[in-house]
Amino acid sequence: MFEARHSIVNQLGWIWLTMALRGSKALIATLFPPQCCLCGFPDGSLDLDLCGFCFDELPWEPEHLPGALVALRFAPPVDDLIRDLKYRGITPNARVLGVLLAQMAKDQAAALPHLLVPVPLHDARLRERGFNQAAALARYAGRMLGIPVAPRALRRLRDTPSQTALSVEERHHNVRGAFGVRNTRELRRLLAAGHVAVIDDVMTTGSTLAEARSVLLAAGVRQADLWAAARVV
Repeated sequence: MFEARHSIVNQLGWIWLTMALRGSKALIATLFPPQCCLCGFPDGSLDLDLCGFCFDELPWEPEHLPGALVALRFAPPVDDLIRDLKYRGITPNARVLGVLLAQMAKDQAAALPHLLVPVPLHDARLRERGFNQAAALARYAGRMLGIPVAPRALRRLRDTPSQTALSVEERHHNVRGAFGVRNTRELRRLLAAGHVAVIDDVMTTGSTLAEARSVLLAAGVRQADLWAAARVV
């Protein structure tokens, strides 16, 4: 009897909490109407700051990449969204990109992972930038999908040079041995999840994501998918 009453109380509490959150969102939307982050038109949604026109005009990734999920092409205006996020600290762009990635994941037929693992920055780069753009993307994508995020599951063992000016072979060599599982606690969390997705903002050759996946698989993770908000073609 006590357990039944306790369950009812929990359910009622959840209902009240859900109603309160919805009410808060409605109030915020009334006081501060969402605007499109690209054109400024007041037609954004509470979950995505894009108007319908800009949403339809995005450079969507038309190809299905084996073993990888990519939402967009690294082309205007997505390239500016990512650059502004990484180098100018415009973190609201992470919500737009993370939500778009989550929507793409919902549309695919494959089973969703149980844990999202962002590609880590080296501690020196993290101090310089102040945030990890991959972790920011993962946080919003996970929120939309109801999947927890493990932002510290992997760590960068060395501060690798930028991949931008490197050839394909140089990119592979640059990130080889660059990642490791942070500690035993994070390893247990990864193994308990079994199926994870490694997340980064941009995929070019896939070297960084593939290296992170190889570390996870070597540690005993059953399946590690590769997710990126955009791909350089």
